[in-house]
Amino acid sequence: MNKETNNKITENQYMALVQSSMIAIGILTLARGLAKHAYQDAWVSVIIGGIYPIIIVIMASFIDKKMNHHNFWQINKELYGKYLSYIIIIIFIAVFSFSQLSIISGYVNVINVILVPYLPKYVSIITIMLLTLYTAISGLNIVSRLCEIVFYLLIIFIVITLALISKGNVINVMPFFSSFKNILAAIPDSLYSYAGIELSYVVISFITNKRNTKKSGIYGVLTVIVSYTINVFATIWCIGWEMTAKYSDPTLFVASSVEIPLIENARTIIMIIWSLVIFRILACELFASSFCLSKATSISYKKSCVIITAILIPLSFFLLPERNRIKIVSKATPYLVIVGLAWGVITSIIILIKKKNYKEEIKR
Repeated sequence: MNKETNNKITENQYMALVQSSMIAIGILTLARGLAKHAYQDAWVSVIIGGIYPIIIVIMASFIDKKMNHHNFWQINKELYGKYLSYIIIIIFIAVFSFSQLSIISGYVNVINVILVPYLPKYVSIITIMLLTLYTAISGLNIVSRLCEIVFYLLIIFIVITLALISKGNVINVMPFFSSFKNILAAIPDSLYSYAGIELSYVVISFITNKRNTKKSGIYGVLTVIVSYTINVFATIWCIGWEMTAKYSDPTLFVASSVEIPLIENARTIIMIIWSLVIFRILACELFASSFCLSKATSISYKKSCVIITAILIPLSFFLLPERNRIKIVSKATPYLVIVGLAWGVITSIIILIKKKNYKEEIKR
């Protein structure tokens, strides 16, 4: 099996990859950040913030179609030239790598308190990163299969979240749409949970059955928007926005304090599913950063995976204090969003101009 075959994916797998690129730490912490600004209307900010990933997947599909399904490196080289394309690739490697850093450190900070308080954090980081390397080093095909499996497990998480609604009170989410100013103020916090969708630029060219890549991408995004909206709404419904904004992981607090019929320990189930969710997004980000590195250099993809992992393991230690992580991530996230949006918009405009000029030359 050659390396090209290893990276081939279906439209369904692309949809799972799109979803996997976004759901991470935010599934436990998103409600807290949004409730501080939008109060009981935090769930509305989730929906509005979802416009960003929808725009990204639409542009990814447009660029892929117009550029004859060339890979991410080829598109940059053709449109921006050799030297500028190197700068763009380096920027995206940094984007995907930073996403890995923020996710792994955030995950370790949580499990160190809840699951394995006796285990040194550096042991957890090294173990998880090596498992991620083992998964991603075989190519996108294996990563996409993992994403598909966890995609269906996420349904269990949604069911558990919906079960919590029976334990809440409608007063906690009233009045609806109390302040659009507050709703808009909370949108920047929602963007962190949607950051990562830039992965679609890299993986869309590997789809084999290109019947409707745009629809697949949008479906993947909508599942994330629905999951996040239900999660935030149910959390506030159960404990109110004041307590939601107070706890670092409000979803886990609700799961541990509310008894759900037929489910003995909801928090444990959530933690297991969440751990698999974290594992798959780390594999996605590692593939993207390693693929970009391998294309921009003469280094093979597998060696690129090893190099990226070796660099990220020590760097992740700097984000281990949760306060440091939140502070750094909150400052960096707007730039990550700007990079993803700017590349898509500028590239789409260049394609439109070049294609138009090309048609005019043919007419002449």
